[in-house]
Amino acid sequence: MELTHLDEHGNICTRHAHAASSELLAFALVGSRAPGFHHDLASKLQGLMMAIDEIGEVSGDIPPAVMRAIDTAQDALREVLGLLNGNRTLTMPPVRTRISLADLLACAAERVYVNLRDTPTTASVEVPVPALTHALALVLDAAGGPGRGRTVEVTTVVSEGHATITIVASSDATENIGESLAIARFALLREQGDLQCAAEGSRLVVRLPVVA
Repeated sequence: MELTHLDEHGNICTRHAHAASSELLAFALVGSRAPGFHHDLASKLQGLMMAIDEIGEVSGDIPPAVMRAIDTAQDALREVLGLLNGNRTLTMPPVRTRISLADLLACAAERVYVNLRDTPTTASVEVPVPALTHALALVLDAAGGPGRGRTVEVTTVVSEGHATITIVASSDATENIGESLAIARFALLREQGDLQCAAEGSRLVVRLPVVA
């Protein structure tokens, strides 16, 4: 069995590589370890943060350079814990939260180092934010092509209770593009959305229901 997205005619896309079930199961194998891994890693990081706190509380004069190093280490650990906690939410039952579509797209773009050249929208959606951020990040990453510092043109049109997000796609395919688009479509379909490609594969089109 192969999983993929659709073209503008509702047919299985033949423009991008399909995602074989074996590849998706390989991703699932890694993902099945995620809850335990996140728990174990969070415990170790919290222990490390406590140890660094104790170093900073040692009596006596501590050179300013050492205090700066301690502060830097604490800030870095807090950022790592934030990333870890964000990923942990993907392993939990989805909780739908209202968020502006512009903010959701911005967070997704930041995750994959893509700059957006977009059409402003005031529309909001009610979705499991971590999952949809990841799904949109996969789509934007695929559209941007390989590399970093990419700019992607995005146009959003809201009509009849849905937002249609059209993303201009690079002709250079990213690694695992078939798997990325299949996973993204799975997450979008759970929220009554969809993902299609159009214009000979040079556009990726995301649809999501909006809230009043």
